[in-house]
Parts: sequence; structure tokens; C-alpha cells
Amino acid sequence: MKIKDKAFIVLQKLGGRATETQLVKKYIKMYPDYDKKYIKMYPDYDKNYTPTKTSPEAKIRGTINAELMRNSLHDKIKVDKTKEPYEYYIVDKEEKLVVIQPIGTHNSIEDFLKNNNTRWAEKARYKKQWLQSNGAIVLFVKNAKIFALGQNVKIEETDDEEYPLDYSYDLELIDYIDYQKILEIVKPKLGNFRTYQLLDSKTGKQVINYINSQKISYIDENSADIELQKNINDINSSEPEYKPQQIKPPKENNNGKVYPRNLSYAKKALEEANFLCEVNNAHKTFTSKATNQPYVEAHHLIPLQFQEEFLYSLDVPVNIISLCPNCHRKLHFASIKDKKEILENLLMNRYEKLKEFGIGISKDELFEIYT
Repeated sequence: MKIKDKAFIVLQKLGGRATETQLVKKYIKMYPDYDKKYIKMYPDYDKNYTPTKTSPEAKIRGTINAELMRNSLHDKIKVDKTKEPYEYYIVDKEEKLVVIQPIGTHNSIEDFLKNNNTRWAEKARYKKQWLQSNGAIVLFVKNAKIFALGQNVKIEETDDEEYPLDYSYDLELIDYIDYQKILEIVKPKLGNFRTYQLLDSKTGKQVINYINSQKISYIDENSADIELQKNINDINSSEPEYKPQQIKPPKENNNGKVYPRNLSYAKKALEEANFLCEVNNAHKTFTSKATNQPYVEAHHLIPLQFQEEFLYSLDVPVNIISLCPNCHRKLHFASIKDKKEILENLLMNRYEKLKEFGIGISKDELFEIYT
């Protein structure tokens, strides 16, 4: 087994993050083959080991440093250079570094979208941090609102003394998320985001999870189904506080008003149902290649198109049900006679929870909606 593979196992035992000193001490306890007196007792020692007068701690420290820092990291180990001393940490494919990027008082959001929607020049003072951030998620902030995020896809050095780095990104506009909650997660030293910040992976993941929980999409149910199934592994499930939720304003399109929906709530509903059909758990469906679970679809029991008839938001997980494709089509296209028993059972199972979110409806009112 290679040094970096052993180091990965050691980091797991240390909870996924450790300084070099912590890593070395734990490594020697777990793999004492670097101490000469243990070599014969442990035949599976590193074949590259050469006995020297150097202490086991100094030798393994140098070897770990060479394998992890100067050569190549294990594919699940990264180095956090924002810490002093540096820390090694384990990442998984879902964890991402996050950069908070205020666009400054001299840039308006309109100018930013017009002139800087694919690249941004970074000041010399942040060069060291930015060289670590390839692949990071960049949150663009203006007036205490996050209005866009970008996946950092390329960093290039320039000849400009003041702005020696350009980074390029894929931009996604979001619905002006208030960053007060993010301040609570990040706990910045200055209490705000007036300066550049590169977050560690744990904090970054919390921030991204929060943003995903707040993102809304103005799309119809069919489009939402496609979007959810296509990107389900990149959507972090979430749910709102257990109380009536305020209605977010709709947008007009050619077909009338479209109310926003939060796909993280839809994923939460599917997970709560264990990816089974809530009409009948025994309903068979194929296995989704994205989730490796039975393929099911999310459906608002009380459709969002009837939002105007209610005082509080219908886009909450308790109003979203998990259905096999056949039952989903049935609720859309069958006669009301064939829907009634299904609707009555679904409503009975959700009735009390719906009331906790300020959503009250009788079975006859539900039948009328579906007629």
C-alpha cells in the first residue's frame, strides 16, 4: 500500500482533517513499520524503506510531505493552505471550495452582467489564495445580497501588476439571496463580506447547501421533473422551518402566472418517501441511473397553479408527494372517478401536516381542483 493510501486511512481515523504533525504521530501508531525494530514483525512494510539513523517520525514526516505536498495528492486528500500550519483534509466529490467575491461599490450589477459575466480580474494581494481556488464556487455579492454564483473553470496569470490574475467561470444568476444566514455560517472576522474570503470545504459546503435550499425556479411541473431528475445529485435536499411559509411572487409568461418552486424541497420529499410510490409502495418502477433508487417523480398534491386560493406557500415538502410514473400520469390525465380514492388517501396522510404549514383543504375541495 502506498504512503498516500495509508495517509488517507489515517486521516479518516482523525476525523477527516489534521495538521501534518497530527497526521505523522497517528501514522506511526497505526503503521509502525518505519521503526526498524518492527520491520520483521510487519512484512507488509513499504518496500522503498531504507533503514537510516533518522528517527521514524522525521522520516515519515519527510515521506508524507514528499508524497502529498510535492508529488501528487491522494484523489480524496487536499491541503488547506489558509490554515497556519497547513492542514490536510479529506474531500468527497460533492464538497467544493467557496469564494465570497464582493463586486465593489464602483460596479453595478448591470455593469457586472454586461462586462464581467465570464471573467474577473483579481488583485495582487489575493494571488496566493486564488491560486488554490481552481474549481471553486464563486459567490458574487452586492448590497448584502448574493445575486450570482459561478463555477471557477480557469485561472490565468497576467502581466498586470495590480491585477495579476484572471479567472473564468460559468455564471448562474440566483434570486438575490440575503446573506445574513451565510454570515451566521461563516462567522467572518469583520462581521461582513467587504473583503475577499476563501472558505474551507466544510464551511463552503454548508454555504452551498443553504444557497441551494433558497434557490427557486420559475418552471412548470414537467420542466421541474426533467430538471430534478437530470441534476438530482447536485441538488441538496432541504426543508423550510416548520411553520406557514410566505408566498414568493409569481412571474408572468405566455401561459399566465408561474409560481416559483424549490427543487431541493422536491428532492427532500422523494427521500422522505424512500423513493417509493406513495400511492402504493409495491408499485414497481425501473432503477434510476442517477440515484440508484427506484425512479419516482415529485408532484404537488395541491398544484401550484392554485396558489392564489391559499394564504401560504404550497411549495413545501409536505405538499409534495413521491409517485411512480404511472400514478403521476394518472393524477394528471385520468377521470376524477379514478382519482378520488388516491386523492383521498394522500390527503388523509398529509392533512395534519399541511395544516401546520397553514394549508387547509377538504377532500371535496381537492376533488374540485382535480376535476
